[in-house]
Amino acid sequence: MLALRPAKEVEELGLALRVLLASPIALQDPAGTVIVGTPGLAAQPRVALTIDGQVIGYLLAPKAEATMCAAAAQVIAKLWQAQAHCLLDAAAPVTDEQAPAQQETRADAALAELTARYTALAEEFDARVAALVKLSDEQQRQSYQAERLASVGALAAGVAHEINNPIAFVRSNLSTAETYLVTLGDLASAVKDLPGGEAVLASADTEFTLEDFSALLRDSIAGIDRVARIVNDLKGFSNVDKPQEDVVDINILLDAACKMAEKKLLPGARLICELGELKPLLCLPGHLAQAFLAVLSNAAQAIDGKGTQGELRVRSSFDGQQAIIEVCDNGVGIEASALARVFDPFYTTRAVGKGSGLGLTVARDIVRAHGGDINFDSIPGIGTTVTLTLPE
Repeated sequence: MLALRPAKEVEELGLALRVLLASPIALQDPAGTVIVGTPGLAAQPRVALTIDGQVIGYLLAPKAEATMCAAAAQVIAKLWQAQAHCLLDAAAPVTDEQAPAQQETRADAALAELTARYTALAEEFDARVAALVKLSDEQQRQSYQAERLASVGALAAGVAHEINNPIAFVRSNLSTAETYLVTLGDLASAVKDLPGGEAVLASADTEFTLEDFSALLRDSIAGIDRVARIVNDLKGFSNVDKPQEDVVDINILLDAACKMAEKKLLPGARLICELGELKPLLCLPGHLAQAFLAVLSNAAQAIDGKGTQGELRVRSSFDGQQAIIEVCDNGVGIEASALARVFDPFYTTRAVGKGSGLGLTVARDIVRAHGGDINFDSIPGIGTTVTLTLPE
């Protein structure tokens, strides 16, 4: 039956399929002979074109997804079946009693039915293609994000390994120096009681030196401890020890993300965490942590212009069915015209070089991959609230 189709029709169909499926294609008759398309393609996999259970040919598109090929084959078969039925109806014998006007009406009705079926099938095909393209885009972004998280995890592991040991011995040496300083202080007190000792100590300004040295050691120890906390936060955020699914407390991930985001705030701005009791959740910890950080980073950028008045508030709660995380800021807000595009890939209101426009897109994909949802509520000049929900 495929070989009986008009040659021009089959050629046009082959061209359309090549564009839609983004792959070399071939249409074969039931015997396997190529009617149109690229000869020499691998015989498998191929999709059968069937009408009423009868195989009328095969479709080959080796570089296209299997679901796309199946959808295309179904549309082709339905179109030809509908066309065949209409042609049979139009070719039915006309009795002498039928007037020419009735014959014309019947032909018009058959054409209208064929057009309607073609339009419906074309719309269905377009909808399936759009859905598959959207799914492919989301999978590509998630794949990109997984690679990015793996890179961050490897970097964090390397940083932790390379920095923790030097930090440990520097911290130990500074603590030992503090004990030595106490000994020097005792020695200075003893020298002061000797004849002329006070003058010797005064000439060297020993009292100030000991006090300042003690303050320097305390500051150095505080700095070393801060570096250690940063390394620990980075390691915890990237979850290098838990790269797979795990049951975790969401508040721990939120707290780690808050510590990372707090470093991006301008001096004087505040980040307030109000974390309620949540049930442990089976999830990909590293992915959720990345989603939380993306939302928090976006909020931190929104309050840049507020200075010391900037405030970022993070709340978590459980309503009996799902965890609810709210990130509120008193920043610039989002215009209504831009609100509908906040999740569009590469869309950003930041200056060039200030943002990639992928953070919120990836955050939405991650939350939805966990069965949750994310919503924006914003008033220009007042602030924005982002609500994330994650089912139990």
